[in-house]
Amino acid sequence: MRGLKDILILCLVSLSILGLYAFAGNRHDRLRVNDINISFTDYSNPLISEGNVNKLLIQKDDTLKNSYTENLDLNKSEMRLDANPMIRAAEVSVDLNGKLNVLVEQRTPIARIIGKTDSYLDVDNKLMPLSSEHTVLVPIVTGFKEAYQEELYSFLMYLKADDLLEMGITQIGFDKNGSVSLRLRAHSLKVQMGELKGYEWKMPNFKAMLAKLEKDKTVDSVEKIDLRFDHQVIVVKKD
Repeated sequence: MRGLKDILILCLVSLSILGLYAFAGNRHDRLRVNDINISFTDYSNPLISEGNVNKLLIQKDDTLKNSYTENLDLNKSEMRLDANPMIRAAEVSVDLNGKLNVLVEQRTPIARIIGKTDSYLDVDNKLMPLSSEHTVLVPIVTGFKEAYQEELYSFLMYLKADDLLEMGITQIGFDKNGSVSLRLRAHSLKVQMGELKGYEWKMPNFKAMLAKLEKDKTVDSVEKIDLRFDHQVIVVKKD
């Protein structure tokens, strides 16, 4: 008898737990969206606004608030966000209180390509359109060709890892032969690199020479710094 009683108690407890789960599930199914929280992993360059992210979330009606959570297709919402050219990745979820949480990772431009159609090159080595909402402060690239992209990307990532170079170089120009010249933010002199190949030794040499010129207070008398010859730095002064 005691064994039968224990089995009955166990069955009752199990049914109670299942009932609670069913109630909770039904309550969640009939839950309405009462708040929308949009956040960004990094918003230092606001390529897309919260308002436009919210518009991408809207599915059928003109608002998501008060919609039943069971009617939301979160996967489709994420797919719409991911398809936006300003967005690298997005996560959409609903918590048990009816709050819709959206986490957006924007794409990260590292250069602006000037050409027939202006675009950015991003940190994943992909071209992307300009944002209509914000202009990113990155080096401008002229004379760009697709054949230069891999070396240019490697060079840009090298600059990005060096605070002085990242902030100091404003323009990267390719001539018709693919030879590269640089322009600086703080000085009017021109830096001739030749090919991008060898930037690993060219840029440290350039930084050392620029530091010397600044220390000697002679940088304003320099027309260009030439890095085209192996492990040499040639300074050409103004006439």
